[in-house]
Amino acid sequence: MNSSNLYNTITSQITELMQQHGSDWTRPWTSTAGGPSNILTGNYYKGINTLLLNLQANDKCYSLPYWATFKQWRMKGGKVRKGQKGTLCVFYKPVAINQPDESSRTIPIMKHFFLFNADQVEGIEFPQSEEPVALPDRNYAVDSLLNRTGAIIHETGSRAFYSPSKDHIYIPPLSAFTSTEMFYSTLLHELSHWSGHSTRLDRKEGMQGRFGSSAYAMEELVSELASAFLSIQLEVSHEPRKDHAQYLNSWLKVLDQDPKAFSSAASKAQGVADYLTGLHARKQAA
Repeated sequence: MNSSNLYNTITSQITELMQQHGSDWTRPWTSTAGGPSNILTGNYYKGINTLLLNLQANDKCYSLPYWATFKQWRMKGGKVRKGQKGTLCVFYKPVAINQPDESSRTIPIMKHFFLFNADQVEGIEFPQSEEPVALPDRNYAVDSLLNRTGAIIHETGSRAFYSPSKDHIYIPPLSAFTSTEMFYSTLLHELSHWSGHSTRLDRKEGMQGRFGSSAYAMEELVSELASAFLSIQLEVSHEPRKDHAQYLNSWLKVLDQDPKAFSSAASKAQGVADYLTGLHARKQAA
């Protein structure tokens, strides 16, 4: 499968999900606490693969977050059951391209592989997933990350938004939300916008884009995915914002115009999540 077909396959899966779930389109991607991980290495999958695996887990009602290739399951002592189909995932492989002047440059080429979920495998006893614990009124893990980023957050008013001119985040108080999860997922969304300031990751085009424009839709998509990634890492049950529906058509338009858009958004979102957790880790160490 070439790169073009891979982009089209991924985009069609995401578009179908968005059309099927409407404003609730992000929720299926956080169906397993902690996110999908490799059974052999213990590493969590990131970026677009996080989305593809959680999408499949939700669709097939998989109960465990463990994944591996056919060969890795055999190395673990298990066996993929006959007739089971793998879930498409991707990675970028550096490839050297020869130039007319006989020099060469390296460019990333998208490649694919297939993973199988633990529910598709026999011959292995898996650790039981812990039952989710009810969150307290304040989620101290998220509050710790927020505090260590240095973001100025005002918990007041009736609107949730990030002001680029003031470089401040505004959000209604926790008591105004229907759940703790909704409060924190909204706050992480606005924190993701905060990361795009010119003094940080400098997503100038998206930050200055008009509502309804492709640049604006892409910035919203990046921030929403980053919020979902952070919610997975911090084990916050991600809930869609009430204003998702008004962005949905803009997102679909962007995906229709450019099949690479979602992969690009997921990559940028993972960069946002890594940047924010990196700020937290550095200040914690200091």
